[in-house]
Amino acid sequence: RAHNWHCFDRIDRRMPYAVIYTSLGCPFRCSFCCINALFGKSGIRYRSGASVMAEIDLLVKDYGVRNIKVIDELFVLKRDRVEEICDLLIGRGYDLNFWVYARVDTVEPALLKKMKRAGFNWLAYGFESASKKVRDGVSKRSSDEQTDQAIRWTREAGINIIANFIFGLPDDDHETMGETLAMAKRHNFEFVNFYCAMAYPGSQLYDQALAEGWPLPQRWHGYSQLGEETLPLPTKHLSAAEVLRFRDRAFEDYFGDERYQQMILARFGPEALAHIRAMLEYKMVRKHAPSAGGV
Repeated sequence: RAHNWHCFDRIDRRMPYAVIYTSLGCPFRCSFCCINALFGKSGIRYRSGASVMAEIDLLVKDYGVRNIKVIDELFVLKRDRVEEICDLLIGRGYDLNFWVYARVDTVEPALLKKMKRAGFNWLAYGFESASKKVRDGVSKRSSDEQTDQAIRWTREAGINIIANFIFGLPDDDHETMGETLAMAKRHNFEFVNFYCAMAYPGSQLYDQALAEGWPLPQRWHGYSQLGEETLPLPTKHLSAAEVLRFRDRAFEDYFGDERYQQMILARFGPEALAHIRAMLEYKMVRKHAPSAGGV
């Protein structure tokens, strides 16, 4: 079944649920990302719109699927292809619930409005940091103006935003991480994911960590974001423990905020709010940052 937070407006209809790929790879080279270690360095490979639609037809007609996560690293990139898929979906009239990934520099108003008509109700952006210096340091080439514009356009289209942030990138300090949390709270996104920076094998950041002698997890469990052994990277200014503590406290700060909870209640109802509050009740055990906090 779909995650609650992908279906806040239809929690009672989370099943059946499916995930699909419509493309493999990514043409961008953010240094923290290891996606092209999996799919090669040839950029991005696409399935045709007809092929994608045939799979969706099968999922709907044979399995009754209503919720679909498109797990492409970057679905919203090639506008004519996205429009083709949207037109096919609109023509079918299935009333599906999709969530997909985009960048702030790959969206524009007319496309977002068409995506909403096609059933794309959730759009995930990798904002990563409120600091342009921090973003530039990991080759995340986006401007503050593009970020604000994408947020505005997405909301005007009626699409919910899943905002992804990374704490502990190489140039991060307490001030820049605080700015990132403040940005998230200012925009009051429907959902956020707060991650710690990790040097995943296959990423440029991993090569940098080896060259700099930064401590890395000795077991795969250490690369998990929510595990007891989670070991994020230190920054130029902070220890790994400081980064992990900040991330977990930021989680509690954001989801425990009264303004956020009232928005969830007004938009999605008491069941969605109960889900948020249940998340906050769970306290993580962190070997590398004792008493760090929440999920």
